[in-house]
Amino acid sequence: MKRKTCFTVKGKPFYSLGIQTHNSSSSTPGYLQYSWNAAKMVEANTVAVPVSWELFEPQEGNFQESFVTDIIRGARENGLRLILLWFGTWKNGTMEYVPGWVKKDMLRFPRAQCKDGSRTHNLSPHCKRNLEADKKAFCRLMETVKAFDLDENTVIGIQIENEAGLHSATRRDFSEFGEKAFKEDVPEELIVYCEANPDSLPAIEWKKQGAKKSGNWTELFGVAGGEWVTTWAVATYINELAKAGKEIYDIFLYTNAWLNEGRGLAGVDWPSGTPRLNNLDIYYAACTHLDNIAPDIYLQEVTSYLDILKAYSHPEKGLPLYVPESSRSVFNSGMMFEGIGDYASIGWHVFGGESLLTDDQTELEGTEGISMKHSFHMLRNVVPILPEYTGTDRLHGIHRRGIEPSALITGLMGGWRAYVSFEGTIDQFYRMDFLHKEACREEITGNGGEPCRGLLFQESENVFYVVGHKFRIFFLQEEDADGSLSAVMASAKNCSTNAEYLSVTEGHFDEEGNYIVDVLRTGDETRHGTYAQWDCNCIRIELVKL
Repeated sequence: MKRKTCFTVKGKPFYSLGIQTHNSSSSTPGYLQYSWNAAKMVEANTVAVPVSWELFEPQEGNFQESFVTDIIRGARENGLRLILLWFGTWKNGTMEYVPGWVKKDMLRFPRAQCKDGSRTHNLSPHCKRNLEADKKAFCRLMETVKAFDLDENTVIGIQIENEAGLHSATRRDFSEFGEKAFKEDVPEELIVYCEANPDSLPAIEWKKQGAKKSGNWTELFGVAGGEWVTTWAVATYINELAKAGKEIYDIFLYTNAWLNEGRGLAGVDWPSGTPRLNNLDIYYAACTHLDNIAPDIYLQEVTSYLDILKAYSHPEKGLPLYVPESSRSVFNSGMMFEGIGDYASIGWHVFGGESLLTDDQTELEGTEGISMKHSFHMLRNVVPILPEYTGTDRLHGIHRRGIEPSALITGLMGGWRAYVSFEGTIDQFYRMDFLHKEACREEITGNGGEPCRGLLFQESENVFYVVGHKFRIFFLQEEDADGSLSAVMASAKNCSTNAEYLSVTEGHFDEEGNYIVDVLRTGDETRHGTYAQWDCNCIRIELVKL
């Protein structure tokens, strides 16, 4: 079965822009209403909602299908798409959402153990009975979704487990099941992967140990074998669920990663076996039935954030970037534009969307709530066209990372360059329309608070779309090869007229991706660069070269 490379709604690509609820929000339909309200207030189009094993199968074989159908019905009533999160064997590296009848029967459903024989808060990933119990429930979930939602397509994806792995003070399982797996030969599929991907981390470690064709996990991978035997077990466990689920309902299936890429210990500082960077290639080798492996990004530093975006964006493997969880921070409200514009993201979700609102859930909460709502508003304006541009050289992210005054986007079709000013007009003459007096004053006094961010789309050689906040954009022609400057280039005052506007409009896209004009912008509103504010919808610019 071919891997899906994007979300779809009734066969058409769909960009998922959403919130993930808090863990307990799906307990009852009434409590979940807070989540629907939050999603609509921040202008999300999708909500990711947990389906816990303990609530879906409270007694063995007694499946509460209405628990799932009520969630789907709630999303429909609120005009939202839905991603279901299967909290089965693992949630954040523990078994918090496993049913009581499984937790109590430790003989039938054995736990992973530490070296001293103590039981952990994890089912052993090496035990077939554990897998089969989880798979039976997951397959019933897939059957329920298909039967209730096939025609409506409210549910666009399902996450299998949540930040899976052993967060139990051990890198691997020392039970009889774990010891057996550790001493057995490494599966041939992983050796084949190492041969085919010589620069991957497993291949590098494998070659250090002599690139042997067979051997146990220590013999082939040295010290790394302790975590990788766990990684392989967890990844193949998830893949078995994906395989069985796909046979029932071919919908977008993925799993997510606990990152914590700093110093620390597997099993202590992050779940051993989770698809973080050092384990990612193990998942690529094992999870042949998954559509995506997705990072949960809570980082608040630019360089490490960009490293993660790059590491999890692999469209060449059929694994484009999808971010199922990210921070509610103002910082993230800017960084998401880099992920969407420059790293081919197919969806972006913010965790705990209800917390973007005040305690009474009636207003946005402070700068975080306002900034995230502005980001979502801008992106909603271009959701109908995002799938068409994603992963192409016609889409560019705009984001002021620090105190830099401007950015330059080069290599545009038609020999254009886009100069993006984060500090007002080039000539220090400030002009917006009458609806943006406060924004104009902010340009004069300096840009604080929310980050400057947005997206630039190039439809054709001379036609561009812009969504953004707190910047102005100027279009410049290529520099003359003889080193000369044109009169307009030599004058900052006239820099904006280096290109002549055929038209500048504010508008929006309908569901079919047709652009509809709302406001004609010309004269004073274009003479000093094209300003972008979150409430300007989508700006269309058609240029003429001088």
